[in-house]
Amino acid sequence: MPEFLKKSGIKDSNGEFWKILVVDDEPDVHAITSVVARDIEFEGKKVKLYSAFSADEAKKILTQVPDIALAMIDVVMEKDTSGLDLVRYIREELKNPYIRLVIRTGQPGFAPPREIVLKYDINDYREKAELSSNGLYTMIIARLREYRDIIELDTQRKLLERSAFYSSVVLNSNVEDFDDVLTEAFDSFSKILGLTVRIEKLSEVRADKFNGNAYSTNVSWNESKSVEFVLRKEIGLGERIRVDFSKPLTRHQSELMTMFLERYLSAVNNYVLSKDLVETLYKIIYIISEVTETRSLETGEHVRRVGKLSRLIASKLGYEGEYLEFFEIAAMLHDVGKIGIPDAILNKPAKLSDEEFEIMKRHTIIGYNILASVEHPLFKLAANIALYHHENWDGTGYPKGLKGEHIPLEGRIVSIVDVYDALLSDRIYRPAWSEDDTIRYIKDSCGKKFDSKVCDVFFKNYDEVRGIYGLKK
Repeated sequence: MPEFLKKSGIKDSNGEFWKILVVDDEPDVHAITSVVARDIEFEGKKVKLYSAFSADEAKKILTQVPDIALAMIDVVMEKDTSGLDLVRYIREELKNPYIRLVIRTGQPGFAPPREIVLKYDINDYREKAELSSNGLYTMIIARLREYRDIIELDTQRKLLERSAFYSSVVLNSNVEDFDDVLTEAFDSFSKILGLTVRIEKLSEVRADKFNGNAYSTNVSWNESKSVEFVLRKEIGLGERIRVDFSKPLTRHQSELMTMFLERYLSAVNNYVLSKDLVETLYKIIYIISEVTETRSLETGEHVRRVGKLSRLIASKLGYEGEYLEFFEIAAMLHDVGKIGIPDAILNKPAKLSDEEFEIMKRHTIIGYNILASVEHPLFKLAANIALYHHENWDGTGYPKGLKGEHIPLEGRIVSIVDVYDALLSDRIYRPAWSEDDTIRYIKDSCGKKFDSKVCDVFFKNYDEVRGIYGLKK
C-alpha cells in the first residue's frame, strides 16, 4: 500500500494542523480526499490526513493519535455495520464527544440517513456520489469550524473552573505565598491551553501605605502573547510581573485570563489589607492592655500570653479561621475594665477587704460597657470575655453568679487561661507559684471553678501550653 495513503506528507508544525481520519476500504476515496485536503488551510493551519482501511485500523489510530478533529467513515467495510460500530466505539468506549463524525456510504440501502441521524451521534451523512471536490472541501471546512468552536467552549469551561479554584485559594485558606499560587495557576492554564508559559518578575513596586493606586488590579496585554500586572506583597510593597505565552491567546481566552487576574489580584489586595488591619488592631489592643496591666504593676506579656493560650484552646474546641484571630485579640482585653479601678485597690500589696473586693469586681462590668459600645463582632466577643471571665462553673463567680452552660464558652476558656497565667506570675501581693502547684490547683478546680470540658482540652494539649510559656519538662 502506498505510504501516502496512510497519512499526508505535511510536516508537523508544533502540532499546528488539523487532523482528519479517513476510514474507507476503497483506495480511491483516500486518494481523492488527499487531493482536496492538500489545498485546505483553515485559520492558519493545514490539514493532516490519517488513513485507515478498516474499523480495526481506525481504532488503533484513534487510540494513538490525540486531537483528531474529523473522521469520515464508510459504513460498509469488514461488515455491513462496521462504520456504525466504529461510531459507537468512538462515542461510548473512547468517550470522545469532540471529534466530528461524518458517515459516507456508496450503498445507501445499508444505512438509511434519517435512521442513522436519530440513532447514532454523528454530525453529517453523505453519499459518496454527491461529494464533489467542492462539496468535500465545504464539508471539511464546516466540520473543522464546529470542532474549533466545541474545543474553544470546552477550553473556556476548564479555564473558568480553574480560575474560580485558584481565586478561592486566597479567600479560603491561610496561603500567604501568592507567587506560588499564581505559578501553579498558570501551570494549570498552560496544560489546558496546550502551550508553555514563562513568568518573569520585573521589578519591585513601592508606594506610600495610603496610596492604593500603585496596586491597581488592572492588567496590560501585549498582542495577546504577554500580560503584565502588579502583585501586592505587603501594604507598601508590590511586584510587577509579566507572563509570556508561547502563542497568542484567542480573544475569549485573554478575556478569561484578565477576569481571573483581576479577581485574584483583588483577593490578594483584600487579604493584605485585612491582614494589616488585624495586625495593627492587635498592636493597638496590646498597647491598651499593656497600659491597663501597668497600672496594676503587671507586665503586658500577661495579656499577650492570655491571648495566645486562649486561641490555642479555642482552636482545639473546633473554632477556626477568622474567629480565632478575633478570639486572640478579644482575650487580650479581658481586664481592660481595670482602668476604672482606683490605684489604691489595684496595687494594694495585701489581701483586699470585702468592700475593696466588691469595687475590684466592678472591672468586669466596666470592661463590658467599654467594649460593648463598639458595633463589631470582635468587640462583642471581647465584651463577653470581659464580663464573664470571672464566672465559676459551680455558680460562685461574679458579676452575675452564672452556672455551668449558662456561662458563655468564651468566658469559660479565658477563665482557666487567666488563672493559669496569673498563678505562674509574680504579683504585688504574692510571688509566682511553681508549675506543679499551679497544675494541682487547676486540676482540683475542674468541675468547680472551671468547665471540665475546657479542662480536658487544656490538659490534653498541655505540651503546646508549655511551649507558649517556654517551660521545660
